[in-house]
Amino acid sequence: MADAAEPISPELALVCPELRSRALAALPDPTWEALLAQTRTRAATTTVEEARPGVLGALATYLVGLLWPIVIGTVAAIAVTAVLTVVADAYALR
Repeated sequence: MADAAEPISPELALVCPELRSRALAALPDPTWEALLAQTRTRAATTTVEEARPGVLGALATYLVGLLWPIVIGTVAAIAVTAVLTVVADAYALR
């Protein structure tokens, strides 16, 4: 049989009952207590101050990506209006 340190093929685990039981035994505990323990471990290693810059940076990047077409469109409209005003004033002076 295969060595315990060797990874188990999913196909073999489907057809061999012994490998299936070994694969199921190697899976982590699916209970809520295991999930809560993992969550508490992650929460203990990351503080709010460490997580905040990443969240704010991602939010700023998202907002800049969302708003840049609006800003460029507004600036372009102001520029076109200014040029057309100058042209209209030039024709009015004739």
